[in-house]
Amino acid sequence: MKKILFSLLALFALVSCSDKNDDTPITYTPEEAKASVQNAMDSFYDCLKKANDGGFANFFYEAMFKKLGQDETWFYHLGDAFYEDYELNKDNGFNYNGLKGTYTWNSATKRWDKSGTNDNIVWIFPATASSTTNDGRILIENYEDIELTSKKGDTQKPPVKGHGVVTVGGQKLLEVTLSNITYQQNANFFVPTAMDLTIFANPFTATVKLVKQDAQNFAFNFLFSSPQGCTTGIRAQAKLSSADYDSFATFEEAVDNLHVVAIQNDLQLVAQADVKGIHKAGKKITNLTVEETNTYIKAEVYKNAVKIADVKMDKENGKEVFYLIFSDGSKEKAEKYIANFEKRMEEIFKRFLD
Repeated sequence: MKKILFSLLALFALVSCSDKNDDTPITYTPEEAKASVQNAMDSFYDCLKKANDGGFANFFYEAMFKKLGQDETWFYHLGDAFYEDYELNKDNGFNYNGLKGTYTWNSATKRWDKSGTNDNIVWIFPATASSTTNDGRILIENYEDIELTSKKGDTQKPPVKGHGVVTVGGQKLLEVTLSNITYQQNANFFVPTAMDLTIFANPFTATVKLVKQDAQNFAFNFLFSSPQGCTTGIRAQAKLSSADYDSFATFEEAVDNLHVVAIQNDLQLVAQADVKGIHKAGKKITNLTVEETNTYIKAEVYKNAVKIADVKMDKENGKEVFYLIFSDGSKEKAEKYIANFEKRMEEIFKRFLD
């Protein structure tokens, strides 16, 4: 089943990162549909390459992954020195008010020097281990949290808003804006019921919006884009089986139905899962048979709002296989388009995996 879920993820990515085509015919031949699917996968890899070659990815690798010796990274080194002198977390939350000020890395003493009484937190430091100047800067401002206590008495302080920016040499590489977060308190955990999140990771921008429409219905919207033309949109609608979140023991108990639409320019993947039906049948979504998967989960691929393929599961030589079934009844294994998915991912992000 792990392989099945991985294949679905890859297929989802396949239709979520295609290039825009200005031609919008009313119908598509099976050959045109198949070519569109292949082009989508090629475009997906191209989008990943652009993300890996971006300014933020380079900074992220140098700071968090590149080893300095004995498995220590540059940010681990800077962070370890900061934790020795300052308290990052306090009273079950981020110590924002207690840390307000400017912290500058002293290359002579290998310590952080604090100054100022500003209303935010600023770190000034060498962006990489080889930097000869303090060319990196992190700003955190407008941070607020909320104290939540579970019925067991456990207390946490998750964030409700905040803004952060990372620059190197004056160039903005990362910006995070968090706002409008609300939480539902339950017996042992806290569920976010609303959220607005924007992340700029040069050159990509991602926006996430979660809305609690009522006690049982949630809407989720995601957009990921860059000036180079890689744009992915995802809309999800989930209906819960009850407003009593404490009563849920499994995913199948919690969800009534799930509807997902992945949109990228002219391609869409539309998927619907009857989770309530799965639960009534006494099944788990991770161990459905082929027939049960096709009964409870429906998926279709569209181009310019015109259906070009169904997505179905079948069994071949004792193995579960996903097929794309086109308008003339011809079908192709999804793995034809995603067979080297894992290999290509490893090739693109090799430096992060070594």
